[in-house]
Amino acid sequence: MKKLLAILLTGCMAFGMTACGGGAATEDAPDKTPEEMKADYIQDIIDDMDAAEKAGQLIMADFRQNADGTGMTVLSDEAKQAIEEYHIGGVILFAENLDTKEQTQQLTADLQEAADFGMLIGIDEEGGLVSRLKKSNIEHETFPDAAEMADVAYAGRTIGTELAELGINVDFAPVADVNTNPDNPVIGTRAFSSDPQAAASKVAEFINAIEETGVSACAKHFPGHGDTAMDSHLGETYVEHDLERLRTVEFVPFEQAITAGTDFIMAGHIKTPNATTDGLPATLSSEMLGILRNDLGFDGIIITDAMNMGAIVDAYGSGESAVMAVQAGVDMVLMPADLAEAAETLTEAIKDGTIPEKRLNEALWHILSLKYDKGIL
Repeated sequence: MKKLLAILLTGCMAFGMTACGGGAATEDAPDKTPEEMKADYIQDIIDDMDAAEKAGQLIMADFRQNADGTGMTVLSDEAKQAIEEYHIGGVILFAENLDTKEQTQQLTADLQEAADFGMLIGIDEEGGLVSRLKKSNIEHETFPDAAEMADVAYAGRTIGTELAELGINVDFAPVADVNTNPDNPVIGTRAFSSDPQAAASKVAEFINAIEETGVSACAKHFPGHGDTAMDSHLGETYVEHDLERLRTVEFVPFEQAITAGTDFIMAGHIKTPNATTDGLPATLSSEMLGILRNDLGFDGIIITDAMNMGAIVDAYGSGESAVMAVQAGVDMVLMPADLAEAAETLTEAIKDGTIPEKRLNEALWHILSLKYDKGIL
């Protein structure tokens, strides 16, 4: 935190204290627009970071258990040390981290205190089958799976309000997959519909509602997990459709998510052999992520699905896959199987240029820009 405070003080001196507090530009910067001031502020932070700090911003880690196997409901010394040593930019919480409302608020506050540049704190709270809150002692409203939600906007607004009160600022929801395969082992009723237009409409409703609460939405799992017959938690997963089919079905809800202003899109560990030529899962594929950026026009944070899944760890090391993901166009690497290996390998890749500076700065800008906009910095 000391480094961030030094940067903040320098920025305030440059722009005038009123500008740092959100007031009008001062005589020190009479011609600066708010966007220009934001750009200068973020660039100052990036310029002042060393390679390890930059690498840490690219990681969203999980700290589910203490050394003795109990759930980490209080920030442990080991987790605090890892956050500080590797300059972690985000943490995802699970049921093991949640007990009461007051306990969770304290945990998220402690995570923020440990972070260099503010923390993105996420959770999977879709409603229905995937709800971390339902296993806790936190009072909250329950919702069915997406396919059975009667009022999607109300659900998004309510979930967002409850998460914001806990100090959680990212929800890995909604599922933007189209449930076209009845044999799908992992999506099913987590998707809103088997019809792409109906699914897209409800995805947009959820995103509009939850983003109103200040919590970031994350549409998942691009390019679409709805027609897979395998579970990427367990191993390789494929979608056999060509690009034309993906554009007319699987991509439709993601396009609406982008229009609705989703802050995140999660890339899935899904291979598309008839739509791309590199033979890689979307998380590591510059071809597929290029479609998301350039064709669909997404300018927010691309985050991977959990990198400790079988689809990744069976084929790649934690460091290798983290570097490949960022090279391909990912901004944040979620839950590397080996945090130290991922952080250290990313740091070396930044130092030696394996990750190009332009690509690195793009990723850092996406992350720090959201933190700035959400008041996390």
